[in-house]
Amino acid sequence: MNIRKLVLLTSTLAALPAACHADSLLGVAGAYNLVALGTVNAQGNTVIAGNISTQADVTGRIAAANMVLDGTTIGSAFQNSGAPDPNGFAGAYALVAGNGVASNATFNINGGGNVYNPGGNGQFNLNQSGTSVVTTGPSPIDFTTLRTTLDSETLTLAALFDTGTVGAHTPPGGNPSWFVLSGTSATLNIFTLTAAEFASTNNPIDIQVPVGSTVIINVDGTNVTLGAGIYVNGVQESDQNNDDGDILFNFADATSVAIDGQLDGSVLAPFATLTGSSQMGGTFIAAAIGQTGEVHNIEFTGTVPPTDPSSPVPEPGTLAMMGTGAISLASMLRRRKVIS
Repeated sequence: MNIRKLVLLTSTLAALPAACHADSLLGVAGAYNLVALGTVNAQGNTVIAGNISTQADVTGRIAAANMVLDGTTIGSAFQNSGAPDPNGFAGAYALVAGNGVASNATFNINGGGNVYNPGGNGQFNLNQSGTSVVTTGPSPIDFTTLRTTLDSETLTLAALFDTGTVGAHTPPGGNPSWFVLSGTSATLNIFTLTAAEFASTNNPIDIQVPVGSTVIINVDGTNVTLGAGIYVNGVQESDQNNDDGDILFNFADATSVAIDGQLDGSVLAPFATLTGSSQMGGTFIAAAIGQTGEVHNIEFTGTVPPTDPSSPVPEPGTLAMMGTGAISLASMLRRRKVIS
């Protein structure tokens, strides 16, 4: 783990709330399908520009700290006052481009609200009555604050202890080729996967948890690829499942994430470039977003209750007084201990 991430995590643990709800977990980003945050170094210089470059249809909203480089269709889920926004954050914007869009890009805005496009480049077909293209004034999203918050959030989630087992058994009637994540909590189930486990094309991931529980899956590795589809309780995820909004894949160490198997569930990868070839459904947050498969509107609605008191996250003050604090923290992030 690099020093920047260690400092971010240590400072975040001091302010870890008693309970993180969906609206505070992802903030305004939770109302968007695709969010590109960009990354900066310790000197405040841009390392990865927060661009979105995808021509696939996005049925929800998109937001880029820098530019949106390709035209596409946006907001069909909100057409004719369609899918509600359970987080209540998006306001009236279907597209937010912090530094505008490419001059040759054409967008069909079917719903979701107005467009924020400083500079006035591109062409917009507004198919929702009462909407407009805003070309002046401050961005409706404070991307600097949002990036800082989510950089810290990914590390906080990565430090949580596992509460379930991984690949330990096949449930009754289950496919023996499945890679099973098994948890019993009715509220929160936490797992850790290696990059190799996440990438297997022969072993689809099956999440076996009580219906309605929140699922946090921390995925280790710097260059990570999803190789097969995601199942929940033996059923492959799709837009018709009611539990998609409770699943969050967290990539605290990744610099690249590729979704090459169908994934319905949200992704938090604020230090990575996100790409993919398969259909995706959820809130996808990354430093930058390249070409993806079609993206469907499934907003993250899970909650994160307090950490189990039997295995508390160490206080930063305690770590500072212990010479082994940094080593212990890094070790925790490599592999989380399963709570018995």
